[in-house]
Amino acid sequence: MKTKEPSHQKGFTLTELLVVMTILVVLAGIAPASIFKTLKRAAVAEAINNAKQVKLALDVFALDFDGQFPNEDTAEYLAKGGTGTTYSNDFFRQLFLSGDTDSENIFWVKNSSVASKFAPDDKIRERGRVQADEVLQKGDVHWAYITDQTNLDTGSRPLILDGYKRGTSEWDPNMWDQKVIVLRIDGACKLMRMRPSDGKVVDGSRKDILSAEADAWDGESPSDLLKQPWPGADAEEDSFAGLTSKGGNKINAALVGVRGDEVLLKIPSGWIYRRPIADLDAESQKKVREFAAKAAK
Repeated sequence: MKTKEPSHQKGFTLTELLVVMTILVVLAGIAPASIFKTLKRAAVAEAINNAKQVKLALDVFALDFDGQFPNEDTAEYLAKGGTGTTYSNDFFRQLFLSGDTDSENIFWVKNSSVASKFAPDDKIRERGRVQADEVLQKGDVHWAYITDQTNLDTGSRPLILDGYKRGTSEWDPNMWDQKVIVLRIDGACKLMRMRPSDGKVVDGSRKDILSAEADAWDGESPSDLLKQPWPGADAEEDSFAGLTSKGGNKINAALVGVRGDEVLLKIPSGWIYRRPIADLDAESQKKVREFAAKAAK
C-alpha cells in the first residue's frame, strides 16, 4: 500500500526576500515624488482656472467702463472715497461693487506665498448689499495686478500674475518650481519660467516682462503700475523646527494650523499635510497648544 508523502510548502529564499525588500524600498521612494508631482499639477491647473475667472470678471467690468479695467477713476464712480490704491485687493474689490463677481475664492490660491493659508469666507453681503469693507480683506488675495490698462491695449501685456513673496520684491521660486503664472490682456494664461540668474520672467525677446524695455510696453514702465496683494498675517509662519514625533524623529516641516486633533504641517516644497497631534512628543504637543491659543486670539 502506497502512503502519501507529506507535502512541504516551499518558502521564500533569502535572495528572493532581499529582492522583494529592494523593490519595496524603491517604490516607497518613488511614490511620494509621484504623488507630490501630481498634486502640484492639480494645484497649477486650479490656480490658472482661478486667474481666468478673474479675467472674465475684468472683461465684463471693462464693457461697462469704456474698456477700462479697474483703476482710480472707476473706483471713485463705484464708491464714495474710492476703494483704495495700495494693494491689488483695492482694485479687485471694484469687481464686487460692480456686480461682476461674488467669489472671493478666485482671487486666492492654495499654498500661496503671500495670501493666508485658509480660503476667504466669501461673506461679502449684508441684507443683500455688498459691504466694501468685508470684500477681499487682508490675506484674501494671491494675485498681483497691473493698473491703468484697457482691453484695447497690447494683448501681450501682463494683467494679473502671481504676487511677490511677502516682504520681498521677487517671486517665490518654490511656488511653481521656478515658474510664474502670468495672465495677459488677450486672455492667454500660462506658466512662464523664471530666469535662473536673477529670477526675472522674460518675453520672446529675452526682456523682462515687467520692464519698460519689453516689447509689449512701448517704453511705459509697468513696475510703476504693479500692485501687490495685501499679505496675510500668517503668510510667513514660524518654522517650528523643534517639532518631534513620539519616536524621537525631528519633523522637517512648519506648523501652520490646527484642525481638531490634527496639526497642519507645511514641508519645504510648500505642500501641507495633516498629522495627528497624538503622534508628537509632549514638548511638541505643548507647542501646538500654544500655537492654537495664539491663533484663536
